[in-house]
Amino acid sequence: MKIIILLFFIVSCSSSRIERKIEDVSWDTLADETYLRWGEERLTKLANPSHKVVQCHQGEVKQALNQFRSSFTSKQNDQYYWLHLGNCYFLNDSWVKAEFYYRLFLDENNAQTMKSVALNNLGLIYLKYEQWEKAKTYFTQSSQLAPRFKVPKFNLAQLYLQFGHHDKAIEILNSSTFYGHKDIDVYFSLANAHLFKGDIEKSKQYFSLIPKEHFSREDIAATYALFLMKLGYNKEAFSIINRRDRSNVLEVTAISQKIEKVLLQRMKEE
Repeated sequence: MKIIILLFFIVSCSSSRIERKIEDVSWDTLADETYLRWGEERLTKLANPSHKVVQCHQGEVKQALNQFRSSFTSKQNDQYYWLHLGNCYFLNDSWVKAEFYYRLFLDENNAQTMKSVALNNLGLIYLKYEQWEKAKTYFTQSSQLAPRFKVPKFNLAQLYLQFGHHDKAIEILNSSTFYGHKDIDVYFSLANAHLFKGDIEKSKQYFSLIPKEHFSREDIAATYALFLMKLGYNKEAFSIINRRDRSNVLEVTAISQKIEKVLLQRMKEE
């Protein structure tokens, strides 16, 4: 049975996000646990288009929230009602309201796997608040309650990567939970971790597994350009960074612009 009720951590703790839509489900190991990387085509074909949570993921947040409110009397005893409502507010960047409904869901639900979902999403909110230790605690608790869930483990690995704990991130992403699955962001995270550990060969191994069409994504382009620079392939690195799709994530944009300037200077000197 598909769960499709989790969210997951997106590169930056600000409200800006890297566009990570993946239309090919075979490259999305988190597909059964979150709609967040589902593009319009996948949502239309594979998801239930009448479900209010799907509407939230399609950007129709106000309409979905109005439907949630109108169905309160009949649906308030539905075990997923408060969780879906929290998710919709989360997607609308309404963190306080999202937290309120996640906590209400935790109070009303005793199933461990379902509590895991709400705890994961509370962890995401505390990332938004930049309360890293609390976020880590919620991701850890979420993973402990539902060891087979990939999303809380993935989120915990992203948190470790953000603070330079590369070995811990690698251990999580190489665990049996992810074994046998293809995933663009898992491969990218492992390539990233090994690159900054200084293990160029391992980094190359994981970069080679990512489909080439995704190298235009700004975070992947910037990291792969750094990888190529370490090998001395400055022209190839400049070609990659020059073809990137500009995002609105300030941290990523600043890094890619700095890399671009360095490469221009290096090529002048060659």
